[in-house]
Amino acid sequence: MSAFVEPAIGTAGTTEPYRFLDTLSYVRVPGEATDGRCSVVEMRLREGHAPPMHVHASADETLHVTEGTVEVHTPTETRSLGAGGSVVLPRGRKHSIVATEPAKVVSSTSPGGFDEFVTAVGEPADEATVPSGPPSEAAIARVSELAPEHDIEIVGPPPVDP
Repeated sequence: MSAFVEPAIGTAGTTEPYRFLDTLSYVRVPGEATDGRCSVVEMRLREGHAPPMHVHASADETLHVTEGTVEVHTPTETRSLGAGGSVVLPRGRKHSIVATEPAKVVSSTSPGGFDEFVTAVGEPADEATVPSGPPSEAAIARVSELAPEHDIEIVGPPPVDP
């Protein structure tokens, strides 16, 4: 029987910020709070944020844009998604996003686990400010090194130069 029988609630004041690539990210609901069923991560993106094309092998990812605009890239199309827009990306499907302006995105994965990737790759942030430049070579190396442990495959470069 699952241990997840009560609501899992995340609030703005209960999580610490992480520098994850070139984002300021917060784990709002960790997977452990839902018995691994899902996790929720808020990411604040700088204009130009563009992670490499990647695949979540075992998780569906829902992105909800709460501020700004992002482009959602798949091998067959690019779609613009503004504040209030959402997209569900099925597991096993190549994708990436590009922030065409500063943006805030809430990412939910089912099952959970993306939260663990963010905290494994990212570093606790001393200040709650969005990085102003592209990710460091060290951050990119950590993503490449740790992605397979989190069932994520890097399948190509970012859709645009970060």
